[in-house]
Amino acid sequence: MKVLMTLVMSAFLAVSSASAEMIKEENPYTLLKKVADQTFERIGEDRSKISEDPNHLKTIVKDELMPYVDNIYASKKVLGRYFKDTDEQQRQAFYKAFTDYIVATYARAFTQYDESKHEVEFLQHPKVGPDDKVVVVETRVKEAGRPPIRLDFKVRYDSNASVWKAYDLVVEGVSLLNSKQSEIAAVIRSRGIEGTIALLKDKANQPIKLDDKVDVPS
Repeated sequence: MKVLMTLVMSAFLAVSSASAEMIKEENPYTLLKKVADQTFERIGEDRSKISEDPNHLKTIVKDELMPYVDNIYASKKVLGRYFKDTDEQQRQAFYKAFTDYIVATYARAFTQYDESKHEVEFLQHPKVGPDDKVVVVETRVKEAGRPPIRLDFKVRYDSNASVWKAYDLVVEGVSLLNSKQSEIAAVIRSRGIEGTIALLKDKANQPIKLDDKVDVPS
């Protein structure tokens, strides 16, 4: 169950990068469903490429997922109280290192994905009002022989990009963004911000292998 939760987290909790073409959808519920469907379809279509070179999963993550996540907001949340202790150059370096680390982490999570077994169900959603800036998208992850896993995606409207972007995933009541913040804070306390950036870079550069284990910085 832990692997599957991490897998679905990877579909939405990442750090953003540029994409050639965005899905234009004003409704955040419909947007996330389209992104999920498109990503899982891409993995199925590229299965032979992935088998030949598992690092191709990084390309899929960058292409299909990253444009729909609020990277700056998520990165600042992960830095937490250490944000004020860093200068602008350190922050930018952290954003880049954290981006690459997350891409690699999610690529490893997708090595566990089997399109013939896993299904994500999006529950019926309420209407989105003109003043709504933050919404929660409720989903259930289903796998034969196992109870559904409850996943609540927190999504906020990015007025600069004029698009809805995910920034947190709550799994059975537990915020994964908060968990990641705790992990990074522990590393900063022991290694400092420069040491944390170096560690994230090192982990991001490690090659992806099929049946890889999802890693956390330490």
